[in-house]
Amino acid sequence: MIVHKVIPPFSPEWWICNVITLLLIISTVVIGKSLSIKNKRKLTIGIACLFILEIFFIDFYNIYLGLWSLQDSLPLHLCGIMWFVAIYVLIYKKQWAFEILLFIGMPGGIHSLLTPELTHGDSLIHKIDFFLGHGGLVLAPIYAIIVLKMWPRKSSWLFSFFKLQILVVCVGILNYFLESNYMYLSKPPIADNPLIPDESSFFGVWPYYIVIFEIAVFAHAFIINLPFLIYSTKTKK
Repeated sequence: MIVHKVIPPFSPEWWICNVITLLLIISTVVIGKSLSIKNKRKLTIGIACLFILEIFFIDFYNIYLGLWSLQDSLPLHLCGIMWFVAIYVLIYKKQWAFEILLFIGMPGGIHSLLTPELTHGDSLIHKIDFFLGHGGLVLAPIYAIIVLKMWPRKSSWLFSFFKLQILVVCVGILNYFLESNYMYLSKPPIADNPLIPDESSFFGVWPYYIVIFEIAVFAHAFIINLPFLIYSTKTKK
């Protein structure tokens, strides 16, 4: 039986895990920025390979423990889908993938790090998987900007939000047939997140809480785009 575990925000464990994750993100970006073009490419592919290995390792590990299931273990949560997008960005440097990772994947990763919900238990390996996976969603777009010199296009934040809706519809249909809760479209997560309405309120029940999620995603994408918009406006003057 799979038991979801929550790491309480601002607990000692929360601080340790997040500080280590932040230091690894900063170190990787600093090292990448200082490398030659040839070595930057090697580091970038190395990170992508690490991300790929992580997918296979955690799946085999959960199968070994008897924790793998169609309802919980497919990479169909938003962060799981964005993990594949991150790999695609690192290997192919595709602009559209970078933009959706920046505006949709990164805020999802940040919120997951702030309110950790371990969906397969709280063993050390599962904790490493969680913080590597969600920390990687923060690392990849920052790395793409600073090391790979990628930059979002005008209005790409809005187009990324619209592309997300295609994923929402597809995953929602799969949830219906699998009786699953991927992307938390069937019921809200149990994490202690201020964006999750209380179940006793009108917006705390299905499908109304999804509206809050959509508004939050839209607002996050807009806010993340502001620094790029301001910078682009100043450089044109």
